[in-house]
Amino acid sequence: MLGNYKIPAKTFPIVAEAEVIVIGGGTAGLIAAIAAKRSGARTILVEREGFLGGALTGTYCTQPGFFGDSDENHIIKGIGWELMERLEQENAAIINRKNWKVQIFPETVKKVTLEMVVDAGVDLYLHTYLSDVLIENGLIKGIVVQSKSGRQVITGKTFVDATGDADVAFLAGAPVEQLDSDKLWQTSVDLKVCNVDPAKVIEWANENDDEILTDKIPEPKKDYSGISPMFEFIIMSDETELVGGGLGIKHKGPMPTVKLLIHPSLSRVQGSVEIDGTKVKDLTHAKIESRRRAYKHLEYLKEIVPGYEDAIVIGEAFLGVRETRRIVGDYKISIDDLLNNARFNDVVALNCRALDRHLKGEIFEIKFLKGNHDIPLRALIPQKIENLLVAGRCLSCDHESHASLRGAATCLATGHAAGTTAALAAKGNGKVRDIDIKTLQNLLKVQKVILNTSK
Repeated sequence: MLGNYKIPAKTFPIVAEAEVIVIGGGTAGLIAAIAAKRSGARTILVEREGFLGGALTGTYCTQPGFFGDSDENHIIKGIGWELMERLEQENAAIINRKNWKVQIFPETVKKVTLEMVVDAGVDLYLHTYLSDVLIENGLIKGIVVQSKSGRQVITGKTFVDATGDADVAFLAGAPVEQLDSDKLWQTSVDLKVCNVDPAKVIEWANENDDEILTDKIPEPKKDYSGISPMFEFIIMSDETELVGGGLGIKHKGPMPTVKLLIHPSLSRVQGSVEIDGTKVKDLTHAKIESRRRAYKHLEYLKEIVPGYEDAIVIGEAFLGVRETRRIVGDYKISIDDLLNNARFNDVVALNCRALDRHLKGEIFEIKFLKGNHDIPLRALIPQKIENLLVAGRCLSCDHESHASLRGAATCLATGHAAGTTAALAAKGNGKVRDIDIKTLQNLLKVQKVILNTSK
């Protein structure tokens, strides 16, 4: 620190007010805003970028995660699933309705999510940053935002923090948890690479199938025009191993090694680094170092895998920050809850995403879960604040369970739950703990949310 500078008190204009204010238009926030508006609340959505979608767009995530469980039950539906089906109609998604896995085109997600938010009637503020939170006696009164229009105030009755970093909760004084940077899941940059020859890649994979890990090598085709399912594999090293009786993988190096996307000549190449995503200098370092590692990864693929020789970079994604702050909620989800298929009376969503661990030293571990577990409303409610919910990866959980709960499909589900809850609270006194849980659950079911898989 170079000292302090005192800024004189200023007065900022109140430019908007609504019953529900959602901060963050990523996977959780855009769904929360739609859910709140469809549930009858006047809703404002604030997003720092010029588009929506978060990890599904800005970080170029092409696999939203697990919409089903290990028994092939459909567990995540609602507005998030509606988005997947809208993308499918646009020929921008491949949906496997047997195991409920989805592949998407991120650029089309930008188009469809904006259409859904606008069609719902949400009042949208793009290119707008959260600056501060106005709070009195445990009740948030409004937020201060920063944009090209200057600093302004937006007031509301109930708020949803979908920033990913628990920014609203943190600024409001709610307790949060955060590990040291070398223990957090790594942050990544993805390169969009084109001019890859899928025929050569698949031929090489068939000839070297004893050196790679993959679900299934596709059959070669004469024509690779149009779209086809993603093909990805790990080129094994001495430190790559199957764990847990084949239910998991441990691998040192970039993960996945090869990710050939549903465009016939497009690939995704990743570089990762461990940082504290709430510190600007760490974010700056991550952008430099993870980009360097991604380009190094691409050079490796050009040397090893035929079909990548003429690959060129056509785009670079935003930093994919996997973990920063997590709120301390009224309930903290534990790894035991995931492993034991925990059930709660206040269930508002289900989850079965694999434990996806990106560790220091470019070590990747994945372990697949069996069955599914409940996500309770209490895990979305930060302590000490009366009218705030969180949605997405900053919900209340321990570090190990976070490796699963941060998945995009699960963020869609918690976003839906938070938005509908916020709308119900806003119709009352604004306090989220005062809503009737049965009323909420019945409304979620009407909105096609799955809360159990019992026949």
